[in-house]
Parts: sequence; structure tokens; C-alpha cells
Amino acid sequence: MDTHFEKKTPLERYEYYMQQAGLDVPPLLWLAGSFLAGLAVGLFVFFGVAVLKVNEPLLGVLGFLIVTDIMIGFPYMKGKARIDSIEANLPDALKQIADTLKTGSTYEYALREVAASQYGPLTEEMKKVLRKLEEGENFENSLMTLSRNVESRLVRRVITIIVDTVRAGAALADILDDIAADVREMNRIAQERKTKTVLQVIFMLAAGIVVAPFIFGMVATIIDFLINASAQTGAKSAAALAQTQNARDLIVFGVKGYILVIAVSASLLIGIMRDGKASKSLLYIPLLLLIAYTVFYVSQFAVGLMVRL
Repeated sequence: MDTHFEKKTPLERYEYYMQQAGLDVPPLLWLAGSFLAGLAVGLFVFFGVAVLKVNEPLLGVLGFLIVTDIMIGFPYMKGKARIDSIEANLPDALKQIADTLKTGSTYEYALREVAASQYGPLTEEMKKVLRKLEEGENFENSLMTLSRNVESRLVRRVITIIVDTVRAGAALADILDDIAADVREMNRIAQERKTKTVLQVIFMLAAGIVVAPFIFGMVATIIDFLINASAQTGAKSAAALAQTQNARDLIVFGVKGYILVIAVSASLLIGIMRDGKASKSLLYIPLLLLIAYTVFYVSQFAVGLMVRL
């Protein structure tokens, strides 16, 4: 992999995340499979609600969007989780290498110590570095394998500093101690940012994804109740009832669109606040859409039962 990840095409980036997620499938095939799986679920839901005589064709569209988004986002989610794990374990691994070097051991022995430890995906990458050493590569080129295999600006910078230190003949153990401390502090700051945004995230989820859909579902049911009551008592003519029903359908359609906008907006804000990346919102959108519309329809069903009692 080229270290200049940003220069790669979107398909090449997606292929990289699929490799990180352990999916040995051509990216185009996975994307096509995701689309077909979403289409199958959407059609199943669409015809299912038709058989049940539920006038909710939007459920089929939502089923298609949610399943397709989940499948397309799965490689990115798994690949990003693997990279995050490597970055989280990097300070401890660097500290272990530094301590091993201080005892007088060689670079190769220090790497073997890390490869034998439990650092998750980082251990796997260290084994690849050792394999390069065993094949005859020098220490610098072998270590660069890590920065090529892991798309992380943090990892690239750390490896560059280590390689430059080795070439300059400086005390690598002391440099590694300093790097480990800096990386640990960076990870702490990132975690602290996520912690400080918990209340804002909870508020957005509660207000936009739970409370608002619940109220909208309740209002839609009450409107239906009033229309049915008017029809049964004959308070309105058939033409007036038809106009009222059309207005009701338009209102409910607008409400469903509003829920969609709220869920997407909340996902975007959460991605920016918690992760500093708007693209991360793609992972939250299907889950928030599922929760919001589930609350909406459950609210309609529950309030409908109470009204009919």
C-alpha cells in the first residue's frame, strides 16, 4: 500500500479497509452484493407490509437503505476499529521495545518481544515486520512495512522518527520513551474529547431520535382517530373527509421526511463531535434511522391501542 492514502481512488481506499477487515472479496463484488441484499430486504418488507395490509411503502425503502448502508459500511467499521486498536496499543509496544533495548538487546530481539506479546492487530503487524527481517531486509525497510500496511498518520510519523533516529545513530531507547509518552497523551486527549461530548450526544439521541418520533407517532394516531370519529358521526361530508385524509397523508409524509433529516443530521453531528470526521456519520445513520422509525411506529401502535380502549 502506498503511504499517500489520500491519493488513492475511493475504490482503492475501500479495498484497503476490506483487507483490514479480513474480507477476501473483490470490492466491486462486495458493493454489488450489498446492493442486492438491501434490495432483497426492501422487497421483502415492501410485500410483507402489503400482505399485512399496512399502508407503509416507506418501510421497504428504509429496509433497503439500512441494510445496504450497514453492509457497505461494515468493512470501514471493522478496518477502522483495527487501526484504532493498533494506535491504542502503540505506546505500550514502543515502551516495551525501549525497555528491551536498554537491557542491551538487538532491534530484532526487541521486535520479537513485541510480536510475542498480546497487542492484538499490532502483534500481527509486528510479525510481518519480523518476516521481512528474516527474508533479508534491513531494519529500516522492514519497519517501513508497518507504515505501509497501516493507514494511520500517527503510525507513519512514529515509524519515520524511528527510522531517522536509527540512521542518525541516536539513542533509540530514549527516543522511544518520549514517543510513547507523546502518543499516550494524544490518545488520552482523543478519549477525553469523546467523554466531554457524551452529554451532547445523549441529548441529541433523546430529543431527535426518541422523543420527537414518539410525539410524531402519537400525533399521527390522534389525527387518524379524529378522522374516523368524524366519519362515524357523519359530522363531515365525504368530500370533506377525503380532503382531510389527503391533508393527513401529506402531514405524515412530511413527518417521516423530517425524522429522516433529523436522524441523518444527528449522525453527522455525532461523527464530527466524537470522531472529528463527517465520514464517520455513515456508520451511525442506519442505526439511528432504525431506532427513530421503530419508535415512531411503536408509538403509533401503542397510542392506537390506548385510544381504542
